[in-house]
Amino acid sequence: MTAITHTSFYNVTCKICVVLRNALIAFFVGMIALGESAGRARAAAELSRQGYHEEAKRIMLRKDQDNV
Repeated sequence: MTAITHTSFYNVTCKICVVLRNALIAFFVGMIALGESAGRARAAAELSRQGYHEEAKRIMLRKDQDNV
């Protein structure tokens, strides 16, 4: 008679939880990046519409830095 021990069952479920956690974290970070990109594009579009073309270009090209 074989039975799954508690430790082996825990190891399997723990691995599943780690994979799910990593997937959810990656999804959350991706959503933040998408929102930031969309906000940056809207701000640049509005600046361009108002005639501030150089400022709009700076916003879109300065992806890595803070635009404080």
